Amino acid sequence: MATSTGISGIDTSFTSPITFSGLGSSVDFSSIIEKLVSVESARITQYDNWKQEWTDKITALQTLNSKLTDFNTAVAAMDTPSQFQGKVANSSNTSTLTASASTTAATGSHQILVDQLAQNNIRVKTTGVASADTVINSSGSAQTFVFKYPSTGSDVTISVPNGATLTDLVNAINASGANQGVTASVLNLGSGANPYTLMLQGKDSGTLNTITIEGTTTLTGFGSADIPESQAAQNAQVRVDGYPPGSWIQRSTNTITDVIPGVSLSLLNTSPTTPVQVTVNDDTSSMQKKVESMVEKYNDVISYIKDQTKYDTSTGESGILQGNYAVEIVKTELNAIGTGNAPGFQDPNDPYINLSGIGITTDSDQTSTTFGQLLVDSSALSAAITSNPQAVSNLMSYYFRGVSDDSTGNITYYSSIPGITKAGIYNVSATISGGVLVGGYINGNPATVSGNTLNGQNGFPEYGLAVSVNTTVDNTYTGTVRLQLGINGAFSDKLTDLLNVTSGPVNILIDNYNDIVSGIDSKIETEQTRISNLRSRLTQQFAKVDTILSTLNQQSTYLTQQLAKLSSG
Repeated sequence: MATSTGISGIDTSFTSPITFSGLGSSVDFSSIIEKLVSVESARITQYDNWKQEWTDKITALQTLNSKLTDFNTAVAAMDTPSQFQGKVANSSNTSTLTASASTTAATGSHQILVDQLAQNNIRVKTTGVASADTVINSSGSAQTFVFKYPSTGSDVTISVPNGATLTDLVNAINASGANQGVTASVLNLGSGANPYTLMLQGKDSGTLNTITIEGTTTLTGFGSADIPESQAAQNAQVRVDGYPPGSWIQRSTNTITDVIPGVSLSLLNTSPTTPVQVTVNDDTSSMQKKVESMVEKYNDVISYIKDQTKYDTSTGESGILQGNYAVEIVKTELNAIGTGNAPGFQDPNDPYINLSGIGITTDSDQTSTTFGQLLVDSSALSAAITSNPQAVSNLMSYYFRGVSDDSTGNITYYSSIPGITKAGIYNVSATISGGVLVGGYINGNPATVSGNTLNGQNGFPEYGLAVSVNTTVDNTYTGTVRLQLGINGAFSDKLTDLLNVTSGPVNILIDNYNDIVSGIDSKIETEQTRISNLRSRLTQQFAKVDTILSTLNQQSTYLTQQLAKLSSG
């Protein structure tokens, strides 16, 4: 492939080995050949420059694709209510409990009483030994230490050989494959003649997770009575909003996630008589940051397109993608979403139907550095989120949500296929005769009938849409069904189409430009071969000339010598 520029890039693999020594004549044939070749190589330089132009366009389009991909990644990560609408939970007493909320939590407040905390079971041997290496089995034969954990588990039998120390027993308990969660350790009480003793701890809290020393234990001094509970296994006990009256909700851990839907409680201390208030609110700060993040990614794309398509009237210079139809398609499609109504949204049914309703407008000042970009009025956006966070969430993140505007209930939304059915507003007409749905139209297109539903047909935007019809009274009913898609979802859907490897306009153009570059490479290779052959041919031709001149010079010298001899004679 041709990668170099001008004469220096000419393939010399076929260059003639002929050289000019200057002995044949005083003419610099090498310089003549180089100048002739240089003139003939001008076309290669043109091809190289042409190739560079197309390569620069490809690079610019690839950069645009990269920015579109970043934009798509951002909006796709928050195109559903569960991703976009954050919730925050606050506790009135964080020393007693803390709380967190998922997006499914309902706003509101709850009163929590904490009667007791969940805790694990701990058993400590009442009598100790002088050191951790003191022998605990001197019976002359192997003994057993048998325990069970949890209460529903199986017996774990530890063999304690003759001469085993307290440390040996601890290591054997911890290394047992049958042990389901008991940690043994040597506890140093720090004083007295025999300060070292055995401590057993269960890993899990809750009343079922108890350690039982079985009666089949034969190791002397290590029976159940010898190792009593120092901490009983117990459940956490809470009462939520006065429920259950006179009793407690019990859980085995201090992290409770299944009492208040979407809310996780982390219990830290007890408060059995003074309730702790847990308040769940919309995370308006997080929502505002997500909207601003979307705008930032959008503006990054628009700013790049503006820079690559600009025309400087003072210098007459154009951006590398100026007048590019694929770039114009991208810009037009994104502008339509940024400035238009969200699909399926309309007044007066929805509080907000487009970005301008929440303080986001397009800069229309052609002299501005941000011309064409989205401008955020932070105060207006904050006010919209604060006053109606649900409506802002709906505008930004509804994902193919079907609604019916027919107050009579005769025509209702039934189902759709996300990604197949196009979001939008659909006018529906249905005819009932003899208590049977006999036909109908969706957006003026014939719909198929299945029981009491009308179904959009393939080839139309409503394909996959199913509308339920009341067949009680014979009549022709009309109504509107809307399939709503928030701004983030609309951007994500459109960006997915624009970035399609085979049908995306930018990718189509990149492929076309790559074909052009390949064609130029072929032309350069052909031209290099021609120039190489020309060099070889010129070298051979001028070599013959040099040989002839050399011969003539020799003859001239001979004749001159002979004439000189005749004159002297």
